[in-house]
Amino acid sequence: MPITRLLLASAVLAAVAGCGGGGSPSTQGPLPPAGQTVTVEVRPKEIQVAPGGTVDFTSVVTGTADTTVTWETDGGTISQTGSYVAPLAAGTYTVSATSRGNGLAKGRSKVVVTPTPAPITVSVSPASTSVGAGGTVAFTATVGNATDPSVTWTVREAGCGTVSAGGVYTAPGAAATCHVVAASVADPAATAEAAVTVSAPTPPGPVAVTVSPASGTVDACRTLTFTATVTGAASGAVTWSVQEGAAGGSITSGGVYTAPNAAGTYHVIATSQASGTASAVAAVTVSDRILGVSVSPATVELAPGASAQFTATITTTCGAYATTQTITAPN
Repeated sequence: MPITRLLLASAVLAAVAGCGGGGSPSTQGPLPPAGQTVTVEVRPKEIQVAPGGTVDFTSVVTGTADTTVTWETDGGTISQTGSYVAPLAAGTYTVSATSRGNGLAKGRSKVVVTPTPAPITVSVSPASTSVGAGGTVAFTATVGNATDPSVTWTVREAGCGTVSAGGVYTAPGAAATCHVVAASVADPAATAEAAVTVSAPTPPGPVAVTVSPASGTVDACRTLTFTATVTGAASGAVTWSVQEGAAGGSITSGGVYTAPNAAGTYHVIATSQASGTASAVAAVTVSDRILGVSVSPATVELAPGASAQFTATITTTCGAYATTQTITAPN
């Protein structure tokens, strides 16, 4: 019958078409429906990683119901779950994902393996030291593998002294073990430290005063300068005085002594202001020296029994004074 022949012909044509024209079966997976494109995207698209570093890749497959992929790489290793381990050699490599639903669809990612930079290093000199309480120590820092050699200085322990931006450490006033830390400005995690042993302050000794010169000679009304040195006290200030009071001359707060107008031996005293009792004495010999004498009038003529008055002017280191005398000629 005509209808039977038509159905048979259709079945034959369908069988021929299903065999792909007589060729072998395809190994590229099923093709997508006509007009639909399969795409594979690998994420991340590009990445930089250190030698031996790891990356977890993912794939996004569109255009097919089968979203599984086969992972491959030309450098390093990658599991079929997308876990990638970079090779140890630096270079540029490719990670690819091929759709299992369509072997022609493939996505790629660029992997750049770069050597790990050398870590920044810091060293401090001296690495350890000792200093007395309140003393200072200058430290220096050296930074390696960085273009910026600067550091920031700190003291690790609270109350353990201070350190300047230039690395000068000032110890606390009591015994302690402290640590001075230098941190790289380029990488604050890169640090080095120096140990500082701070010794206890030396107990103060007895206060003593010395005067210089210990003795001196000066003309009446002239000046002589003294200096005083105080040991065993934080303050070197002294109070000056003259043992004989005003009759022995005077002395300023700066140690400048003015001799009296009378010859003699006098005593200058320096007393420590910190102690109030510690003192030293210097002896001063004052001489009343005559610098010159003049008489006026220098000459005079007198008749027998006549008188004339003469004035003598005497010049000393304290100034000049005059005295008069009447002279009577003999008969």
